[in-house]
Amino acid sequence: MVIYDLHDLCKVFSDMRCEPDYKHNEEMMYRIIKVLKNRDPRSCEYNNIRAALSSIPSLDTERHNYVFVKNIYTYCYGILKDERIFALLIEACEGLLDAIKEKNIEKVYDLADCLHNLPTHISEKLIDRKKPWVPEYFRKIEVKIYRKKWDKNFLKEALKKID
Repeated sequence: MVIYDLHDLCKVFSDMRCEPDYKHNEEMMYRIIKVLKNRDPRSCEYNNIRAALSSIPSLDTERHNYVFVKNIYTYCYGILKDERIFALLIEACEGLLDAIKEKNIEKVYDLADCLHNLPTHISEKLIDRKKPWVPEYFRKIEVKIYRKKWDKNFLKEALKKID
């Protein structure tokens, strides 16, 4: 998985925050989780998330127009290989999928709000090796707010493994 896919994941989380009851959120999360789980750790392919989402029948092409654009990059940088980060992203996406399946719109909104910057934080680490995978303020503010309201153990073990 490359940095560009992380940017697409950020967009998906942001869209779910804006429309937590969108009819295709569940299918989108299923497909993203499949991409995360079935990745080739040596691959420099991009548009993986876009390809997975673009095949959803009746996906709103106006709302998700970026999904139908296959970007061509001349340089492949920022390849994500760290299994701990994939475990974190998978757990985050599975938590969001569970909230969607519960049909708890407030919970979907809150979790998408919590997660929408996580892929950006990870992509920044791929650009600048001195940065942490997950900044302290993400843990102490965004995750803490979600834990207090919904799930006191959300991402607790996955974040410990990154430290």
